[in-house]
Amino acid sequence: MKTALAVLLYLAFPLLLFWWGWFSPWVALVSTVALAGFLFPLYPTIVSFWNEKPTKTSILALFYCGIAAFMWTYLAGVGGFRPQHFDYYKHNLVLNNLVRYSWPVQYSDGSYLCYYLAYYLPAAALAKLSGGMAAIPYYLFGWTWLGLWLVVWLLYQLGGKRLLLFFALFSSPNGLLLLYEIIKSPLPIGATLRDIWTNDHTIELIQSPGGLMFISHIDSFSASPQHALPAWLATALFLRLLSLEFGVWSFRFGVSGLGFRVLGLEQKQKNSKPETGNRKQATKLTLLLIATTLYWSPLVAVGLLPFLGYQVFQEYSSRRAAGSDLWDSSHLWTFFLVLIISIPAFLFFSGHIPLHDERGWWWSLLSTPHQFALWGVFIFLVVGIWAILIVYLKKKGAFSPAEFQLLCLSLIVLFALTLFKYGHYNDLPRRAGLPATLVLCWGLARSLRASFFQDKYLRVGLGLVAIFSAFLPFKHHALWLTPRPYIATTNKSIRDFTPYSIHYLSHYHWGEFDVVSQYLGKKDAAYLRYFAPNTPFVPKQTTKAFYYWKSVFSLSDYEKKALTQNGVNKLYIRFFDVDWDPVRKQAVPKAVVYFKENPPVTFVPTVFITNHTLEKLSWGGVEELAKKIQQKIWQIHRQQSQANVPRIDNSAMFSRKTLHIHELQIDCDWTLQTKTKYFELLNQLSKRLDENNNHFGHKVALSATIRLHQIKFYRTTGVPPVARGMLMYYNMGDWKSPRTENSILDLTTASRYADYISDYPLSLDVVLPLFRWAIFYRNGRPLKIINHLSHKDFQDNSLFKKATETNQYIALTNTHLWGISVRRGDRFRVEESTVNHLSISARTLAQEIQNTKLTFALYHLDSTNLSHYERDSLQQIIQAFR
Repeated sequence: MKTALAVLLYLAFPLLLFWWGWFSPWVALVSTVALAGFLFPLYPTIVSFWNEKPTKTSILALFYCGIAAFMWTYLAGVGGFRPQHFDYYKHNLVLNNLVRYSWPVQYSDGSYLCYYLAYYLPAAALAKLSGGMAAIPYYLFGWTWLGLWLVVWLLYQLGGKRLLLFFALFSSPNGLLLLYEIIKSPLPIGATLRDIWTNDHTIELIQSPGGLMFISHIDSFSASPQHALPAWLATALFLRLLSLEFGVWSFRFGVSGLGFRVLGLEQKQKNSKPETGNRKQATKLTLLLIATTLYWSPLVAVGLLPFLGYQVFQEYSSRRAAGSDLWDSSHLWTFFLVLIISIPAFLFFSGHIPLHDERGWWWSLLSTPHQFALWGVFIFLVVGIWAILIVYLKKKGAFSPAEFQLLCLSLIVLFALTLFKYGHYNDLPRRAGLPATLVLCWGLARSLRASFFQDKYLRVGLGLVAIFSAFLPFKHHALWLTPRPYIATTNKSIRDFTPYSIHYLSHYHWGEFDVVSQYLGKKDAAYLRYFAPNTPFVPKQTTKAFYYWKSVFSLSDYEKKALTQNGVNKLYIRFFDVDWDPVRKQAVPKAVVYFKENPPVTFVPTVFITNHTLEKLSWGGVEELAKKIQQKIWQIHRQQSQANVPRIDNSAMFSRKTLHIHELQIDCDWTLQTKTKYFELLNQLSKRLDENNNHFGHKVALSATIRLHQIKFYRTTGVPPVARGMLMYYNMGDWKSPRTENSILDLTTASRYADYISDYPLSLDVVLPLFRWAIFYRNGRPLKIINHLSHKDFQDNSLFKKATETNQYIALTNTHLWGISVRRGDRFRVEESTVNHLSISARTLAQEIQNTKLTFALYHLDSTNLSHYERDSLQQIIQAFR
């Protein structure tokens, strides 16, 4: 009873998270009451069985089942503690979005995450409450391990070690095709076996995307636990509910502790028929299993429906034989509750974006006799082998009539599933066929008692089938332990997907089909309009800005046009740098800006202070430096505002006017050694700004730039004592290292830091890079950064060839370019910020930054930089931040 209750709770718990997280409160309340109403009649039974004490033997068996489940969960790559199946690109993106976005998950295009989410929700909910993205691998592993533990324990209860053995070995008939490969191979047998071990060997129709792919227990758990777990749990519990049909099974740990008294079904003597009430109870619980499975995997729910029909038919026959009423009013109440429980799933999935995969009856999709022959091979391997075994064992008297009926039903289900194609990878038989396959394994394990193993033909046949069925799945796992796995595996963990929405999945399936639409709901879906929770969206109050980082302030017509077209009304202007003068032994201003014209929009004076200055600066010089910085800024502003600059642009935006300073920004990449002096310098500057409010007649805020490593390790690096921080979302790697791919903007590197942005205890603005350059290497040593070079400059130049390393080019001859002498063999690594990466970064930052009032800036305003981007491209980047 405890196992059955644990299964029901495991399957139902995600439903509560889904209802209360993704639906309006009234929908969640009605659905929760319906679920409670369904389970309430079982309360007395639950209480009575809860007091049963398990035997020492059963506890030991439960422990061993847990160890086996733990090892399988680990080997399957759950949590990312070892190589993962390719499908984990999808799993990791879904998990990442569930943790990083508010529920229901909606994207910037208005669509919502529309997928069967029950498997993912518990781990994501725990990560939201505690630990964030850093903890979710452990939560996911624990949740999956618990589910698989229940599966292994249920199977052990149903058929002992024999069923577990058949469940593992009779995994996939795909391996039988290896006989065909061995026979047709022209190579010696040794070379053929090595080739089979190293390479993929399947007939072309099965191997091709959308082809006829087989059901596999091992691969199903490795690739899609969201399908496998509910299929196995629901089917195993279904078989427990039907156990009274097939007599008493004695286990070594005793019938009294773990017999088949499941949810009120009393154990009967062998060959006796269960009571009608027990049948009715079993039918109701099967209905509940299907309703809960609908949220885990609709395809698995489809595969369970025929077995519900079998139970209903058995109940109908039993009532008719007993002369009882064929209709019970309690059935109406049961169906009503199941309908209420299921309706939210139908509402949610009904908003799914229509899929355009090729689907239909297989005979209408095949065009050649060869393809029809392959389809016949597929049907034989999926259904025919099982049919031969069952017919053979039936002749030996291995099955009772009721068992044989159930096994025949499973064969019919598998055969029907092979006739219709649904899903790009033939998902229908691979997912919906999991329950029927488990029933067949169960029936085979039950039939093969000791007497049947005396048949040598049966032993040999089963041995061959087992070897070839389990070969490929076990081979995949074995090769995953090597440096070059056989099967495609992910190279990204859950946290590596931090910058991405589910849309990024298209990067791994480009050109095949619209993979992203499988996980999206329409923005105008009835679910969003009427049933989703009314969570008010608070738009960010964003000020658009550019940085201006030149020594002479003079805007070209192109730059002015960029300001107006993109609605930019703020500039961060570098007024000067502060560096250490070794001769004078003091900090001095350098590269002071000269204004040839007035800024057309509000501006923020920005001062860059080298860390070297802070290292050399004495404690006594901190206050003096703060005073000099403030005075120098006021001096430059006074000269700028009083300058008589002729204007030729008569537009309102560019008319001559004096602009007041409302903010001062300090740019410095401080270290642990200079932190104390730098923070004191900021304190002194804030104090002086407060004392000199009368200069402008208003308060001037102080802000400071923040690097990503200072975000992640702020408890160590400290938080600067300023009003706001400007997050510099670029310069993410060591540009000098030859191993660096893109030191300007690397999404993989950014993903290691972005999770910590929301926790930073300071209001943040953000700046993204709009520049590009090439790093010039000779003999592996970086010599120079050459600004404004792009891939096109090298791709269109016959003097260079593309290197095997990412973003690198090799000089083919000696020449002179870009003001430098280039030798043959010199390398150039191009680094740039693409529109796609900038848009992804903008969406990530909009999600992570918690304050709603902020500045979104681009670095920097320069005609050469801007010409690399189309007008619409800049708009796309800016609009992505919302």
